[in-house]
Amino acid sequence: MIYLLRNSWFGHQAGLWRVLLVSAVILLLGCHQEPPLNPGIASFKQELKACLDGLAVTLMGPVARRDVAGVKAALEQVESPAVKLCRMCPFEIAVLDPSGKILSAYPVKGDGKAKDFSSYDLVKKAISSNKIQQQALFLPDTSKLYLVCSPLIQQDKLIGLVAIAISSADAEKRWNLTEKEFLALDFNN
Repeated sequence: MIYLLRNSWFGHQAGLWRVLLVSAVILLLGCHQEPPLNPGIASFKQELKACLDGLAVTLMGPVARRDVAGVKAALEQVESPAVKLCRMCPFEIAVLDPSGKILSAYPVKGDGKAKDFSSYDLVKKAISSNKIQQQALFLPDTSKLYLVCSPLIQQDKLIGLVAIAISSADAEKRWNLTEKEFLALDFNN
């Protein structure tokens, strides 16, 4: 009788441990989702994703053809949605070829000459993963930019990248977005 009680108790206890272990594994695997976002941050993510999606549709043809004039015209065409995204903050949109060399930027700043961003970690990650990547970048004047780099994929092939730079100070004012929250966003879902 003691043997039966002991075996059923330990058998029951082992079953309970199995259930707890399986539950813990399920919880751990389920925790990789982005936490619920506050309304300002959710709005930022939604507006930026809509801007990237709109840019991708407009830029796909000219980027695939490496048509720099077409890329410039496409950027001017999408000026309105981009300005809507950052109507109160400075921004810049850059279109890169698959190796990270700039095809065009909007608005045009500096000397307007093509620049090579292929050595930037953000660009390397976006190229190697074919996923949207983001990073904070300090400028020489100690101000900070939030950068988002989105691959342009056509028929499962990387044809270029779109990068958007947004002032961190203005993003915080407009969307109440901190650097930690920006870096935690997942633009791929």
